[in-house]
Amino acid sequence: MKIKVLLILFFLLSFPFSLFAIQTLVITSVTHSQISKVTQPILIEAYKRLGIDVSFEDFPAKRSLYLANEGKYYDGELHRIKGLEKRYPNLVFVPVVIFRLEAIVISKKVRFKVDGWESVRPFIIGIRRGVIFSLNGTRDMDRTILNSNERLFSMLNGNRFDIIIASRINASKFFVEEKNKNLMVLEPPIESYNMYHYLHKKNTHLLPKLTKILQDMETEGLIQKYKDNFLKQFYSMP
Repeated sequence: MKIKVLLILFFLLSFPFSLFAIQTLVITSVTHSQISKVTQPILIEAYKRLGIDVSFEDFPAKRSLYLANEGKYYDGELHRIKGLEKRYPNLVFVPVVIFRLEAIVISKKVRFKVDGWESVRPFIIGIRRGVIFSLNGTRDMDRTILNSNERLFSMLNGNRFDIIIASRINASKFFVEEKNKNLMVLEPPIESYNMYHYLHKKNTHLLPKLTKILQDMETEGLIQKYKDNFLKQFYSMP
């Protein structure tokens, strides 16, 4: 009996531990992002098909990008617009759209037709720190950068800004609050963006298979299903 036990132990120890371990990736994401409630389940399913466990850690928007690009403890960024790899060269986008983001203008008093970024130049603007589309779009304009959407809405209500700019889905939850009933969305969206998952370059060996899996999920209608399931339980915009 002792010989059998020793043989089993020898057999197990003869193989690398990695053969018995399940690979796990840790992905950064933005704190309080409503989009994450759609994109996280999409990626959990995609990585599951790869035989990989994935978890997510939330950070302020700018720090999330910094940590993902650094790659010391993290393996990628949950979702961002295409093009940020120019500023964060260690990140590689997975070329399948997992969400389409609408950037909207929100106002308390001013009224105007939104027609691209130049149409907001005459106004005092509030934007959220680390959100690339609003940082780029309002460059050289009269803007204040804050750390949260909560602060943006509070200061807009306090008449500190003429307008604020945010994603439609992240702004939606604020419109069900009584204190924000006097705020309005100025249509149409100032711009729309496709959102992509990003891998740190140390994980680029996963890129071909992950791309194929996300394409399959798109063809199956599964990506759209995750979006629809989320929106069914979410608040509609005014």
